[in-house]
Amino acid sequence: MRTLSQDAHSQSSKSTRLDRLMEHVVHKRIFYFLLSIVVLLMTSSQIANMAFNGDLKVMFDKNDPYFKRLEILDDTYLQSKYLVFLIDPSFHIELDRIETSSKPNNSTSPDLTKGSIFSYNNIQLIEKLTNEIWRLPAVIRVDSLSNYPRISVDGDSIEVNPLIDDASSMSSEALKEIKYYSENEAQLRGRYISRDASKASIIATIALPEDGFAATLALNDAASALIEKYESEYPGLTIHMNGDIALEKAMIDITVDDITRVNPAVFVVIFSLLGLFLRSVAAIAATGGVVLIATGVSTGLNVILGFEMNPITMMAPAIIMVLAVADSVHVLTLYSIRTGEGYSPKKAMIDSLQKNVKPIFWTSVTTAVGFLGMNFGDSPPFRDMGNMAAIGVFIAFLATLFMLPTIALKFPNKKSQSPTLVVNFLAKLSTHVLKYNTIILIGLMLLSVGLAWNIPSMKINDDIAEYFDETLPIQQSIEFARHHFDGIQYVVYSLDSEGPGGINEPAFINKVDLFSGWLRQQPEVSSVQSYADLIKDIHSKMSDKDDSTLIPNDRKLIAQYQLLYELSLPQGADLSRDINSDRSSIRLLVNMDETDNHMLMEFEKRADKWLGTNQPSFRELPSSQLLIFAHMGTNIILSMVDGSLFTLIFITIMMVIGLRSIKFGIMSIIPNLFPPIVVFGIWALVVGEVNHAAAMTFSICLGLVVDDTIHMLSKYLDARRSGKTQPEAITDMFINSGTAIVITSLTLTAGVLLLSLSHFTVNDTISLMLAGIIMMALLFDLLLLPALLVLFDRVEASDISADEITI
Repeated sequence: MRTLSQDAHSQSSKSTRLDRLMEHVVHKRIFYFLLSIVVLLMTSSQIANMAFNGDLKVMFDKNDPYFKRLEILDDTYLQSKYLVFLIDPSFHIELDRIETSSKPNNSTSPDLTKGSIFSYNNIQLIEKLTNEIWRLPAVIRVDSLSNYPRISVDGDSIEVNPLIDDASSMSSEALKEIKYYSENEAQLRGRYISRDASKASIIATIALPEDGFAATLALNDAASALIEKYESEYPGLTIHMNGDIALEKAMIDITVDDITRVNPAVFVVIFSLLGLFLRSVAAIAATGGVVLIATGVSTGLNVILGFEMNPITMMAPAIIMVLAVADSVHVLTLYSIRTGEGYSPKKAMIDSLQKNVKPIFWTSVTTAVGFLGMNFGDSPPFRDMGNMAAIGVFIAFLATLFMLPTIALKFPNKKSQSPTLVVNFLAKLSTHVLKYNTIILIGLMLLSVGLAWNIPSMKINDDIAEYFDETLPIQQSIEFARHHFDGIQYVVYSLDSEGPGGINEPAFINKVDLFSGWLRQQPEVSSVQSYADLIKDIHSKMSDKDDSTLIPNDRKLIAQYQLLYELSLPQGADLSRDINSDRSSIRLLVNMDETDNHMLMEFEKRADKWLGTNQPSFRELPSSQLLIFAHMGTNIILSMVDGSLFTLIFITIMMVIGLRSIKFGIMSIIPNLFPPIVVFGIWALVVGEVNHAAAMTFSICLGLVVDDTIHMLSKYLDARRSGKTQPEAITDMFINSGTAIVITSLTLTAGVLLLSLSHFTVNDTISLMLAGIIMMALLFDLLLLPALLVLFDRVEASDISADEITI
């Protein structure tokens, strides 16, 4: 059995070896500095190969059953990407004169369509713009009001002609007739014309080549130039761009903006704060070197490892930047204190590294574990961001050891001044904490429990339409579409028949029609696009009956209707988006009014129950990006419970190992577990709902906030080991470690808050929650941790074992 003296001797030997290693690092600092530069040059050269991905599908886990269903639907019904042009005429008085002059000479009737999308000027605009969109890169189909296939019957044959043909020669009577037809055509209203018939849309179907990134940029540039041309020709006209292509371009623009605007802003602010707090050019320069190595090397490694850049993963460099600053501040703060006490710069640096290397290592481990806990989540970009940040954390640790000493010691040899304002404040605070520790302990515990009570009341809501800042054109387009058109929010069903050609069975179409009718009665549903409606429309015209609810009771007749209809469609148009290749299943598109996640999933359950009772053969998973986001939010909440438990257990084990004390290891978790609980409780009261981004922050914050606790307990136990009383050790902890954690917490908070400058609102949520948790953790470390030490550490200094006081 090992004796206490043997344990102490063993620990002393380990400390001596580590002390010698830090002396070696400082003495050979030029070598390690040059080595760091070489590694930086080798890895950062790969940044030019950084891949960008703006596809919103990157947000989904490939194993998600709803995502798999969406992929199957896209393959089955030949879904392509879309670029949607949303037209808002809003013409001024001068354009009324243009309308009058552009009427056909043979038209004497008053223009009753004025003020709607069916005015002469607007109809000509739509027709002209539709023709020009055909010439954009990668466009394979264009659908609009002008070329909408209008069914007519001539004897036993079906004719499908464009709704508008040569608008410039159209009579007023013809225009009014088209207006009447359009406003009563279910497939037009809400899709190609707005619900109030004052706006219009043109939908371009896109087939991108293999180099999708370059093609997306080229197509958006061409489309933007076309819009600019038309808006200049038609004063008062506004054209919004929407659809997959516009969303991808917006995601790419946000990512680039984060690189060029947000990350530099983070850099400038955190170094301005360092200058304010540390008042040392050497400290700022040394920290700058650490940040450069940490962000440059980790970003290069992430590119080599195949991580793609998107608005979520672009948070990683900024997070690495502020974490690298935190490591540096702890070393530089003690270095500043030691030089102020008369140490030579080299000796002060050695002493600071010897005192801080273990705490910094363990904080790096716990922070990395917090980020790795994001791998339990269901969203790949968040998993990637967590892994990228975890890599960066360890690069920052190495950069602090190998880069910081060289730069700090290159500056003139003069005594640095410690931040006396912070030191004096902390010295006074320690006195009050010792005096009122019981009140503080009870008060903070009650506050935490009271706020935690509100957390279960929070709703889970992920609205894809609110992922972009309202200043962005894409968000303005989304809002415009939501107010005037259907299809922004939708759910897709694939309804299978009994076999090839089975969609033309009258019984099948009747089932589809029955389900479509039930769907239209649901309060969340704005419209339904159904193959059954097409067959009923054709049959109504062919049978010369006004009753469009009739479905023919003849499979061959229905098949003939379908064939004649498709043969009559213009080039590039077919039913492949709504019917699969062997005619065995159809796609049912259900357009939704504005709904939150809870309402959407309630609708899904209600529809599933109805199908189970009335149409069991149709009962299967619906899908859409909207539905995937709804379920992803719930799944992430559940999965992050596992992730947070993993993070909490692993960090607790690390704290026990690092502190070599079960008592102090477990106790250290208390001031780190409560801050996120308090912030989530406040969020529940103020906001009332969370998305998947908010759920992910819990695991991250557990790894971040434990850093300050490690440094404070390290200094406390060092003081106790040296023979100081508990009050003296707590005061020493406040002065020697409190200064650094105040500076790092304020710097971290400022850096994290600046992430809210991103136009991707998911980052706003993460930044606000993390900033709140970091500051709350500082409060709990300065108030609750000392109160816990007073409560749990009642032994005399001489009675503390070496195992309990070593970190």
